[in-house]
Amino acid sequence: YKRIGDTLSFMGGVHAKKRAHKKALKCFKDSLVLRKIGSKEETADTAETYHNIGNCEAKLGLFEDCLHSYCEALKIKKKIYPSDMLSLSTAKTEHCMGLALLQLGSVIEALGFFMPAMEVRQQVLGSEHLDYAFSLHNVGRVYFHQGRVDDAIVCLEEALRIKKSKLDNGHPSVAETEHVLASLYIQKEDIATAIPLLKSALSTYKGKKDCDIMKSDIFDLLGKAYSIIGIIEDAILSYKHSLKIKRAVLGLDDVACANVLMEIGKLRASTGDLNEALIAFKEVKRIHKEVYGKEHLRNADLLIQVGLIQEKIDNDDMAFRCYTEALRLRQLLLSENHFEIAEALAHVGKIHQKRAEHFKSISIFQEAIGIYRDPNNKKMMKECADVCRLLGMSQMEISDTNNAFLSFERSLKLRERVFGKDSEEWAEVAYDIGVAKAHIGLHDEAVELIEHFISMKRTSNNQDSNNLSNALFQLGLLKSKNRCIDEALPLLQEALKIRRMQDDNELEISEVLFQIGCIHEAKKDYLESLVCLEESLQLRQSIVGDDEIAGDTMLKIGEVHRIRQEFDLAVETLTKALETFKSTVGEEHLSVANTLRNLGYVCDAKHDYREAMKFHKQGLNILKINLGSNHVSIAASLDDIAGIYQKVSKYEKALKCLEESLRIRKLQKDCDGMEIATNLFGMGIIYAANNDNDKAMECYHSSLEISCQIGSNPKLEAQALHQIGCVYAALFNYRDALQNWRTSLSKYREAGLDDDHYMVACTLGNIEMAENVLAVN
Repeated sequence: YKRIGDTLSFMGGVHAKKRAHKKALKCFKDSLVLRKIGSKEETADTAETYHNIGNCEAKLGLFEDCLHSYCEALKIKKKIYPSDMLSLSTAKTEHCMGLALLQLGSVIEALGFFMPAMEVRQQVLGSEHLDYAFSLHNVGRVYFHQGRVDDAIVCLEEALRIKKSKLDNGHPSVAETEHVLASLYIQKEDIATAIPLLKSALSTYKGKKDCDIMKSDIFDLLGKAYSIIGIIEDAILSYKHSLKIKRAVLGLDDVACANVLMEIGKLRASTGDLNEALIAFKEVKRIHKEVYGKEHLRNADLLIQVGLIQEKIDNDDMAFRCYTEALRLRQLLLSENHFEIAEALAHVGKIHQKRAEHFKSISIFQEAIGIYRDPNNKKMMKECADVCRLLGMSQMEISDTNNAFLSFERSLKLRERVFGKDSEEWAEVAYDIGVAKAHIGLHDEAVELIEHFISMKRTSNNQDSNNLSNALFQLGLLKSKNRCIDEALPLLQEALKIRRMQDDNELEISEVLFQIGCIHEAKKDYLESLVCLEESLQLRQSIVGDDEIAGDTMLKIGEVHRIRQEFDLAVETLTKALETFKSTVGEEHLSVANTLRNLGYVCDAKHDYREAMKFHKQGLNILKINLGSNHVSIAASLDDIAGIYQKVSKYEKALKCLEESLRIRKLQKDCDGMEIATNLFGMGIIYAANNDNDKAMECYHSSLEISCQIGSNPKLEAQALHQIGCVYAALFNYRDALQNWRTSLSKYREAGLDDDHYMVACTLGNIEMAENVLAVN
């Protein structure tokens, strides 16, 4: 029985070499039966017969059956070979099991067999053996299926190197690795590396029989590669070669032919050859109808492409019909959150947007974005970015600025990941997004975007001076808000220079002059500030009269006069601003409250405390009407009123105001610790003035504790320490007073104050006094 079994096994091997796999399978199975009869023990020959049976079943596409056969072979081999012995025979079977599992789509399980087989081959045969290269090739294929592109490339590159060193030029195994490796490089859009690999593989396949489909696949990949780098004619030519082979081998009506025709149609459409594109799509439609019928996903893909062409020829109604039918098919045949449904929704939404049906388009775009959620590849990221930008455009059309900003921001981030910051795709929304970010206070991010836009505009061949001046103006505003006034001023001056060269541009010039005036005020160039602000006001009044913006300019002029101690001019200008605001925005507008507050400051500076209190209280009432009783602006107004009460020695009323402002500040979610520390410090001053030293000390210590924790205001720490020292001195505790004054002095110096500063001088005087008192005692 054993001899007959051996003979049958030999015959099976002969049939297998002749590719007569059914005959080979029968011989191996009969051999297995006879070998089992001839020997009750399981031997290496039995295991090898199981392995050969598995090979034949795999060749016949019986992958479930071959897995069973390989498992039996592996079971026997693990019994007869010691566990510490590295067996090439076992590795061979594990490798074949991995191949079968890969065919069945069990990628992770396949890797579990490929890896140990590869390790054995490397250790036993070395890192330059062909079997090790075959293992590397298949591990690379698994990584490819798992999306681990870089890992796959490492394995396949090494496999290719070994194969080229061991095999003849033009060997199919080399071409097979080149083929897979090239497809990976195309995924990475490394076309310069992919094309030579494809051409080399194609050269090998051309000289081999039964490789027509492989050649066709190579032409498909070449078509894709050329289309990525924009060599459209070569891409079309490659696809035509592929189509010719597929038609010869598979027939005219095979879906593989339709797939190639679809790519040709897309490329024709991209070059504007719409008639040729429609001819290709018409042939695709015929094949799809023949093979799939009407209700198939491939028809949805075709409808999208036809819809795009209809849009290009301004036939939006027909495009809309194509898109809605594609959407219906995809919703019918795909899972609820499939990204292809999102693609169809985006096309439908665009037509609604073109029709100015923005509420409909917003709803549809939002549905599409909800499907994309977290796109994890470049294609989906690009599509999601496009839809986010479209959504932002529609939201801007209905003045939903906040949500538009969020949409634009997401689009920008996705485009940066896909195209990079130096791309036109990224820059086309950067300026608008920058302005939107500025509106909601994200100044640093806004600056970065607008600077990038300005840089591109300055280097662009198609410079638009109006857009450039607008961008310079916006950037200047942001720099000013970030207190980078030395950077803001030249930007605004450049914007002003551009606008002065344009005709009928008075309001835009006035706008820039106002901001330049504000910067000169911040730089304490008060005279230059007044010159700019007054010209700004004059230009605006000449065009629109006394409107709200003119009132803002008057308010700013009044503030500058107050700072220059030109109190009569300040009152005159602020009174005019108050009248303007009352007539344009109403008597209870926040601008009225702000103007009243500034009038209060002027009267305070003139020591007219009765009038100052009147203005501050009127402003406070308007603030409460607009903002409620717990807004932080109410707290700031109460601080002003407390200051007036302190000056007229009404300490109890001053304390009530400061206690209320402290309560309000503590309610704020984004509570500013330094404001609370300053508030407590002010309360300490009042308590000390009212001779309540215990309460004063408590407030000073609380203020000091907060400011020390934050660590950003050594000047406030120094003031608190100084006042603590004063309380100790009032209690005749000069030793503790001296200690606090000395610490206060070091904090003043840390804050950058010179010894001739009045606060430092006062502390130095107190230190000298305390030292003299302690020396006498």
